[in-house]
Amino acid sequence: MDKHKKQNILSNCNMVPLPALDQAIVGGFIAFDELEQHGLTRDKLKELQLLDDSRNGKIVLPPPIPGLPPIDVELPLMPPMPGMPPLPTMTSPSAPIQSSETLLEQIKNNEISADDIKKLIGEKKLTFDYLESIGVEKRVVQALKFYSSASAITIFKRIEDLPPMESGRTDLYMVGMPFSGKSTILASLIKHSNKQGILMHDSYNPDGNKYLETLKRNLDYGVLPIRTDSASYNYIATSFKDQKGTTHPFNIVEVPGENYVKIFNQGFDNSEIPQFINYVKSNNKKILVFIIDALSHDKRFEDEQFFGALDQSIAYTNIISIFKDSKVLDNTDAVYFVVNKFDYIKQTRYRDDDRAESELALDYMNQEFLSLIENCKTARENSRNQFKIKILPFSIGDLVYEKIVTTIEDKYPQELVKNMLEDSFVVKGGAFWKRFF
Repeated sequence: MDKHKKQNILSNCNMVPLPALDQAIVGGFIAFDELEQHGLTRDKLKELQLLDDSRNGKIVLPPPIPGLPPIDVELPLMPPMPGMPPLPTMTSPSAPIQSSETLLEQIKNNEISADDIKKLIGEKKLTFDYLESIGVEKRVVQALKFYSSASAITIFKRIEDLPPMESGRTDLYMVGMPFSGKSTILASLIKHSNKQGILMHDSYNPDGNKYLETLKRNLDYGVLPIRTDSASYNYIATSFKDQKGTTHPFNIVEVPGENYVKIFNQGFDNSEIPQFINYVKSNNKKILVFIIDALSHDKRFEDEQFFGALDQSIAYTNIISIFKDSKVLDNTDAVYFVVNKFDYIKQTRYRDDDRAESELALDYMNQEFLSLIENCKTARENSRNQFKIKILPFSIGDLVYEKIVTTIEDKYPQELVKNMLEDSFVVKGGAFWKRFF
């Protein structure tokens, strides 16, 4: 192979099929370090190293997945290279599928999502028995089985389907963009309260009780709550008991994140928005919980899955303004900014910072969402009720495969419930969370 052709391959190494690169290495035309220097992806370098180690007897590649037919794929066309045999031609028009050794590495290194595994299971390219055979914990496999069989939660689809909110309760609204973690936080709150014996079931809205049970069951199986349908509203009427035995009744309303996007983009021009505002304008006292998605905010410029997401600071400021103009804030006792996926910013921004988590969350909000805080304070000044503004950190716990929960953190839902009890209309005062503003 002449220098010109070699340089052309190195310059376009990520476009060259893996078998061709492997043959070039076997033929001595190209070395591993040359491919690394020319930017070959880490995954491809790993695969080439595995193939080379297998040839040299250093490792034994895993056997084919039991009971599955061999994969038949077509490799992308590539001009033949002098001194190398032509690539094999195969019949399937689909793109190349990962080799079993690549899949094994991704599973072991937690580099694959539960959705990917669910898809592979559905396509019969992977089995749950195989996952167990390569060392995936049995409880994780059970969680993956549940996740693969579950469907989206849909209790209500339209705002007019919701029953009237019962009077004499504190209305709690979960405000968040799509995928921000509203259902996850609510599920954690329910599971923790049930475990502590302070969740008091009500009979006012049976469908809400079904949704509550579904949220808890998801976490019981070790799975993040299956995402609610993009058009679904969910309403839970329930109560929590404080340390003195006093019952605090709540109306908990979870609104689809897409609806908050509509509020930001269209305001009252969308026919559904006035209906929603009229629904939340009850005379009950209210707590508004704004979910700050720290992960999507911090990765919005580097991860393409977040490129189209709204700027949370601007979107939430707009929503607060609409709530103020609609007099919703006149009956609001507290606004919480819950910094969700807090474990991510602790690992990235505050790895060596030993300050209390409440201080870190406040510091994060002052750095990234100061305008939102200041606008909320201004809205409070112009409202009849001088509501509290609080900042709370939150993380569900340890995850694998993006959706499977291996460890659930209790301290975050515990503090959230304590604040709810402090700020609901039955209880006054409270000592743990200072009023920041």
